[in-house]
This record gives sequence, structure tokens and C-alpha cells, in this order.
Amino acid sequence: MNPALLVNSIETSILATTVAGAIGFAAALFVMGLNGRGRAFALAFSAAAFAMPPFLVTNAWLGLLGPSGLLHRLLPFELASRTGVAWLLATLLWPVPMFTLVGAWQRLGRQHFESDPLLRGTALFRWLLLPSGAQALAFGLGVVFVLALNNFAVPAVLQVKVLPVEIYVLANTNLDYHGALLLSWPIVVAPLALLACLRHKRIQWPALNAGVSASVWRAGLGRKWFVWCGVVLIAMAGISVLVPMFEPVCDRDTWRMIGSVWVTSGKVCAMSACTATVGGVLAVAFGFLLWRVRAGFLAWLFFLVPGVVLGILLITALNRPPFLELYRSVAVMFIALAVRYLAIGRTGAVLARNSVDRDVADAARLDGVSPWQMWWYIYWPQMRTTIAVTWYIVYLLGLWDVETILFVVPPGGETLALRIFNLLHYGHNPEINALCLLLLGLAALPPLVLAVARALICRVQRWFGAGLWRAAWSTAAATLSAVLPFLGCASVIFPAGCSQSPSTGGGLKSAFFKRIEIIGCRGTAPGQFNKPRSLMVDRQDNLYVVDITGRVQKFAPDGTWLLSWQMPETDLGKPKGMGIDKDGHVIVVEPHYSRINHFTSEGVLVRQWGQRGTNAGQLAFPRAVAVNRAGEIFVSEYGHVDRVQRFSADGSRLLGVIGRYGYEPGLFNRPEGLGIDRVGRVYVADSCNHRIQVFGPDGSFLRSYGGPGRNKGQMSYPYDVCVDAFGNQFVCEFGNGRIQVFDSEFRPVEVIGGPGRAQGQFANPWSVALDSVGNLYVADAGNDRVQKLIRN
Repeated sequence: MNPALLVNSIETSILATTVAGAIGFAAALFVMGLNGRGRAFALAFSAAAFAMPPFLVTNAWLGLLGPSGLLHRLLPFELASRTGVAWLLATLLWPVPMFTLVGAWQRLGRQHFESDPLLRGTALFRWLLLPSGAQALAFGLGVVFVLALNNFAVPAVLQVKVLPVEIYVLANTNLDYHGALLLSWPIVVAPLALLACLRHKRIQWPALNAGVSASVWRAGLGRKWFVWCGVVLIAMAGISVLVPMFEPVCDRDTWRMIGSVWVTSGKVCAMSACTATVGGVLAVAFGFLLWRVRAGFLAWLFFLVPGVVLGILLITALNRPPFLELYRSVAVMFIALAVRYLAIGRTGAVLARNSVDRDVADAARLDGVSPWQMWWYIYWPQMRTTIAVTWYIVYLLGLWDVETILFVVPPGGETLALRIFNLLHYGHNPEINALCLLLLGLAALPPLVLAVARALICRVQRWFGAGLWRAAWSTAAATLSAVLPFLGCASVIFPAGCSQSPSTGGGLKSAFFKRIEIIGCRGTAPGQFNKPRSLMVDRQDNLYVVDITGRVQKFAPDGTWLLSWQMPETDLGKPKGMGIDKDGHVIVVEPHYSRINHFTSEGVLVRQWGQRGTNAGQLAFPRAVAVNRAGEIFVSEYGHVDRVQRFSADGSRLLGVIGRYGYEPGLFNRPEGLGIDRVGRVYVADSCNHRIQVFGPDGSFLRSYGGPGRNKGQMSYPYDVCVDAFGNQFVCEFGNGRIQVFDSEFRPVEVIGGPGRAQGQFANPWSVALDSVGNLYVADAGNDRVQKLIRN
């Protein structure tokens, strides 16, 4: 283990805990001085701050304080630093110590304040508030430290090296699950120690009514302290909730993108809602099964450790013959979320059972009430609010969970949170803002449905009478309660039965291709891949593939592995984008280093060029290359700039710039792959505009085609395009998991594949390339393989 990473994690967590503790302390002082609706509103805002998706908050502040943000100069430190990570974590976690302190202080009574007339201001802090809240504050700070230590999303998005991110890299890039688990021991020991300390401690949570009145509290605290604490709480509510929510709302480009995002991500929205809903139901159901188990408190360990560690454990447990079908289906996502948030479900179950009036329950039993009647007429009316709130909390957490399901998501199981995380990793963009709005819409959906249902019930009662309505409702409820257990089982069994296992046949229906060959499989050995990202074919039809390990592998035309070489630097990020120059050298693009590399066919570096920057001739996050017959090199870029630049064969001279950021014809929104046809026309995969744009050899705009959607002729995040000798274009769609073919007149001809594991199906394909006879190679990243489609 790298000790520096552990030190980075601990220092970041300590700083985040200190800032969150100070904010939470001030916020608790102010909340205790409120009563009625004011206190309820303050507690609700604080809960919203804690429940905000980390990647949404990070995305919002990247737009404001990032390198190109409007307020970047006002920040005394770089946002993409350990200090920046600590600050963002503090904005997410400050409600924890606030809740614990309010819970402790609400036990104070009026007599504590009136026992000594001098107990005011500083003396009140020293002799009453700190002693009575010390244990609760220590608990809150301990929870904040553990959550900050184990947070993955914020440092991953900001690309700051801490231990959870290194664990993810070790497991995701090197496929070293054993090493990742060994590396994770410090961040597993921390929550274990916290649970051991709190094993027999009873934590009091906030309530709307406190032992001491708000007026007495304000008088003891003093006007000055109360006002300043109120300023802190209001400011943090704005920083933690309002800015992350309204920053995307106020961006006009967000609303411009919302229509296309909805069209391309409708299925992903449904998957997100389904996963969060079923995960919440299972967490609550399992919580009721374990509510009396004394060792049930250990379920908090699953919540407090990094989700990536839990994902590795699930892979180890389920990726074996007895559970293989389950592991390959979306049911594994339900299980992952249920296990992750089991502790919340169990806590809700305990609170629900304790809320039942035992005298009423005992009287019902003496009257000979059946178990069903006991549940429906005694338990359910008293527990339903607690159960609903518990389910909704798990629903929200599951809705924007990334790290738990990151390793186990099957083909076609992508959620909105995963899509946002994958896009956010490569830059701030209105597309992400639009996706975040959809995610917030899904978060608001259950309360909205509940409100509409209540309104309809009231109207039906007025129409048909309360008695008839109660009879109909009781019948429907009895039927639903009888069916729900079977539906719960089906939610796990049915997806497992519908999972797509790898096939051995070539189920390919195409007018262009007759069969499929598979090259490689998951692994790090020679000939194996870990998420292949780019590929190209040389003049001898040898195949070159680069994956997220930063390794370039060379294969013979028949798929035989020949050799490999490692890119010299991968700390900042992995290579993506390949081509062949006029001398037959292999071009490999390094986006995070803003440079272009030329290798011989044996892997010897012969040339390297590129200067980081946004001016013409400089490179800012280059993504793909293509070379025309004159040897000129076209490079696509996005992030700080969205454009395609044309360079001389050696990269020393800039020959032209095509496009800029925008949505109109000729403009780009995340340009990715490039293709060039026989007459020199340039095809650009304009990924977030969901289209292909065509330019003349001189860079003049000719036309565009495509558009957001899943139908034939429409696209979802086209990541690459290549053109054969007849002018047919083969478009690789990352979002739809398919290859779409257009003829020389730009008409859609056929669709090949769809999301899945079988031959001819794809999981997030990244790149395509053609050999001299028209065979098509597809980098099937999510399935860790290359598929070769053999031409007719």
C-alpha cells in the first residue's frame, strides 16, 4: 500500500470533518432557536443537503469554480485538490453533526437555563451546551470522518488521489480484486471501530418539539450568536442545496438539451426508477426480517465502507456457477442496493415496530384477531408513515448510487447516475445538467405520485361515499398484499431468467456481414482486454487495440496475439483514440496529457507532439484522430473547447480549425470519433448532439444526419464512425449499444446489435474500424472484447 495515499485520505477527511463540525455546530444552535414550521423547514433543508447526490454537487461547483468557471478567481485554492475535495465533502456532510447535536440538546429543559441567571452567551457554551452535547458531537464527527474517508464520487470526479479512488483503479483497471480488498483494510477498520464504540450507545435524533422553548433558547444564546448562526445555516443551505439545483436550471443550454436527453435516456430513466424502487423495497423487507437480530447493527458496515469494496465482494460471491444467471441480470443491482442500504431499512423497521401501541395490539390478540387483520388494522396504520419514509430515503440513495453498482451493472442496466458519472469524468457540460434535472425529477416522482393519489382518493370518496370506498379499498389492499410477496420474488427471479448469456453461435442478421468472430476476453494477460476503448487496422490488416490499462496490443488478421506495449504515462488518465499516419505508424492519443504519439508497428515511439492549451494549434483534451490521403492529421477535442483541428503530417503546423461549441449545424457538443472517406470528406461523431456531421476536405460544412432517439436513423451518443470504399458509414452508438449503417446517400440501411452479452450484441461500444476487405472491428468495451464482423 502507498502510505502517501492513506495520508492524503486521512488529511482530507480530518479537514472535511473539522469544517463540517464547525458548520453543524452553528446550524444546530440556530435550529434549536426555531419552533414549529421554522424548525421543520430548517431540518428539511438540512436533510436535503445531506441527501444531495455528490456528483451533482461536484458538477455544479465545477461549473462555477472549475478552471473555466465564472468564480474561479475568487477561490483561494484549486477545486481539483485535496482542499477542494474536503470543502465539497463538508458541504455534503455538515448536517450529520447538526442532527446529533439537536437530538442531544432537545433533552434539555427550561430548568437548565433558569438555574443560573449568568448562564448566558459564552458561559452557556462552556457549562451547559458543550458538556450536554459532547458525546453527540463526537458521534457526529466520527460518522463524518468515516463517510469522508470512504467517499469515492467526489475525489474521483475531481481526479484527486485518495485511497478509495486507488482501490477503484486497482480493481477496475488492473482487475486485481484481491489486491483491492487488501488495500481497503484501513477504510474498513475505521467504520468497524466506530460501530464498536457506538455498540451500546443510544442516539437521540431531532424532533419538532424540544424540552426547552425556542424563546428561552434564543434568550440564553443571545441575539448576536443567534443571528450569526442563522447566517451560517442559510448560507450553507444555499451552498449545499440551492446552488447545485439552480446552477443547471439557470443554464439556457440545459433546457436546450433536455428534449434530446429525454429521448436518448428514457430507457435509462426507467431502469433508474426500477432499480431504486426494488432496491428500497428489498432493503425495507430484509430490515423487517432482521429487526430483532442483535448482530443486525453490523449492517451499518455495508453502508459505511466504500461502495466499490461492496461491489468487489458481490462479484466474488455471485460470479460463480450457482449464481451466474443472477449475476448477469439486473437483479444483481437490486441485491447490491438492498445490501448497501440494509442498515437504513433495518433502522426504519425498528422505529416502525416500536411505534406500535402495545396495549392496542394486545387487546386485538385477546379478541381473536387474525394475523392478516392484525397487520392491516393494527400494525399498518401505525407503521406506514415510518415505512414510507424509510423506503423513500433508500430510494433516493439508490437513485444516485454509483459506486455500489459500478462493478456489477450488466449490459443494458445503465442508470442515470452511472451515465452522469461517466460523462462527468470527461468534463462539465450542459448534457450533464440536463441529465441531473431528469434525476431530480425522478427523486420528486414518489411524493408527486402520493399527492396525486391522495387527491384522487378524496375525489372518489366524494363521488361514491366513504363506506363504499373503504370496502373497495380493503378488497384491493387484500389482493395487493397477497400478490406483493410474489412480485418481490419475481423482481429477482424474472430478470435472472431473462439474462443474456454469451452465445456460441453467430446470431447475425445483416446485409453486409455474414458472421462474427470474437477476439479476446476479460483479463490483463496477453490477448485479453479490460474495457477496450479504441482500435485501428494497419495496411497489413493487423489490429491494434488500446484498453483502460494503457496497454496497446497487436493482433494478426486471424486474431492471433502478436505483441503489446505499455504507454509510458497513465497517472493522469488513459489513452483513447487511434489511427495510422502516412508512414504506417500507429497513432495513439493521450487526452489527459494533450498529446499525440506515433509508434512503429513494434511499439517504438518515433514522434510525439502537442501543447496543452485552448488556442488554435494547441490541444485541450484530444479524443480521436483521422488521417487523409495527403497525410494531414485531424484531431477532435472537447472539454474547454469543442472543435476539430487539421495539422500537417508531422503535427508541426496548424492547417485549419473546424467548428466550435454549439448545437447548430457545423458546431459541436463533445466531438468524438472521426472518419474520412475516399474523396477526403471528414465525418465527425458529434456525440452529445447525437448526430454525424460531414465536412469537406477544406473544413466547409456539408451536412449532418441523425438525431436523438432509439429508432432507425436516430442515435444515442455516437462515439465513432468509419467509412468503407463504397461510402457506407458505420456508426458506433455508445448509448444504444449498437452499430448503425448508413449508405453513401446518408440513408439508414440497417441496425446491428443492441445491448447484451451475446455475439452480435454490445455493451457500451467505443470504437469501430474497417480493414482492407471491409471487415468491421468493434471495441465492445462493456463486454471486454473485440467483435469482428466478417464481410459478405
